[in-house]
Amino acid sequence: MQENEMLVVIVDALSLRRNAYASLLEGWATANEFTIAQVPDTKSLTTSLMSNCALTLVVLGSHLVGSAEGKSRLQSAMRETEGPVAAIVERQTADCVAAALDLKLKGVLLVSEAPSVIFAALGFMVAGGCYIPHVRSTTVPQSERSYLPAPIEISPRSGRAEQRPAEMDGLEICGKSDLTRRQHDVLRFLANGDSNKEIARELDLSEATVKSHVRQVMIKLNAGNRTQAALVARDLFFASTNPTVGAATLRR
Repeated sequence: MQENEMLVVIVDALSLRRNAYASLLEGWATANEFTIAQVPDTKSLTTSLMSNCALTLVVLGSHLVGSAEGKSRLQSAMRETEGPVAAIVERQTADCVAAALDLKLKGVLLVSEAPSVIFAALGFMVAGGCYIPHVRSTTVPQSERSYLPAPIEISPRSGRAEQRPAEMDGLEICGKSDLTRRQHDVLRFLANGDSNKEIARELDLSEATVKSHVRQVMIKLNAGNRTQAALVARDLFFASTNPTVGAATLRR
């Protein structure tokens, strides 16, 4: 390890699992000029490690963030380092969201997420953001999963998704009133994980127009890429209907 090398430290007692996570994150770390370090427990978080640590990832496995064991492991890591701490978990509940906020975690990474989402979340956290996803059931079909504050309905005449005008009028997202009406529409679909092609079809626009709107949305949200914009959008939309929790989960 070089003297000024910034680290992302993975804490996990299970060697095989720890190495698997390290291998998964290696490409992202190299591209972003980080080095992945591994330790079996928080007692191994030496001063030399922590002095260059950008983020400590505590692998909880099947233990919930809100469980006694989960809290114990996370609190132990937070005692050993003054730097940011995040958890890697298999599942999340509403109680876990509250526990993560109480513990002041930098983030919670769900193993059910796609690697691209994990990488974007890591980038968001090391840049100073806080990523704590809200509960999503893995048994609900993707088409029914939504982070939108109001449901999108399908018009029987056009076959396209439409938002009721009464629900759109006057809606501001955490002070993001500088978004145009059309950018607001695009952001809703972006938060739901839709591609440019899908957004174009739903809003009856060309893909080139959607791409332009997405680029402007990214600029206004200060997002470095499309995935990061979607992550920010999810928390912004949640915060618009849950101001207390939403504001706490989107910190910079």
